[in-house]
Amino acid sequence: MEDLKVQLEELKKRLEMLEESIDPVDEVMLSIKARLRKKLESLPELDEEKAARTLKALANPDRIRILKMLSEKPMGFKEIKEALGVESPTVSHHLKLLVKTRMVRKGDKYEITPDGRLFLRLLEIITALEEVEE
Repeated sequence: MEDLKVQLEELKKRLEMLEESIDPVDEVMLSIKARLRKKLESLPELDEEKAARTLKALANPDRIRILKMLSEKPMGFKEIKEALGVESPTVSHHLKLLVKTRMVRKGDKYEITPDGRLFLRLLEIITALEEVEE
């Protein structure tokens, strides 16, 4: 538990360092930076169990692929199914978890939420920092 808190503090320090190196011309990064800062300021104390469940729900290559596809454009169920090349029940399960974690919303088509975009960007930043071993 204490180790998790130390890791969180280390990530916050790395985030501060990354924020300092962001090119102010990049509007997308500025938007992400502002949303992240706002979320960090209003965050309740970390619920480790909830955080672990959320990360576990998102820790699937197909779900990350769905987020990446939806970051480009909204897509219908059939489009997602064809792009992934998996069966309908599998796509349905992935989408259900992504909607439940508020990474995706469903309207006429599925689309990524601002939280989903932020999560995807954080994944890019974290994976760029170092290789993660299991």
